[in-house]
Amino acid sequence: MPAFELTNISKRFGPAAVLDGVGLSAESGVVHALIGENRASKSTLMRILSGVLRPDRGWMELDGKLYSPVNPDSGRRAGVSMIYQELTLAPHLTAAENIVLGRETSRLGWVSSSIRQRIAERVLAQLGHETLPLDKPVASLTTAEQQIVEIARALAGDPRILILDEPTPAA
Repeated sequence: MPAFELTNISKRFGPAAVLDGVGLSAESGVVHALIGENRASKSTLMRILSGVLRPDRGWMELDGKLYSPVNPDSGRRAGVSMIYQELTLAPHLTAAENIVLGRETSRLGWVSSSIRQRIAERVLAQLGHETLPLDKPVASLTTAEQQIVEIARALAGDPRILILDEPTPAA
């Protein structure tokens, strides 16, 4: 069974049909690449899968079950995480704060800095970047380090599906 399957996906922006009856499926545990010319709507299709956009027609399945995210957060909760071509970090926050942003563990309204630190350290260790400074604002990090923080943030939610939308142009 595919990890995800997109069937008959269509999307229009005004009079322009950018996707028309597109299908795509991918197996678990395999790296897949979606290749095509510029303006071929690859990013649009991935934004539909991640919940950023809603298709005009068609349906999606995750692990054989109907999947219809209403926004990126519902996509993330279902296990789909997307790293965008443009960095989406909060420059004034530290690397650790960016990694857990949107997934903060709190008790009585207080965010646990020790849990945040452990999550950030765990994910960076998975990536082999244990020495990345977690206490520095991301604005002070190099572009390459910022990309690592972006990837770590996506992995912090333990996604089943990780989408990388042209991750190298920002470098």
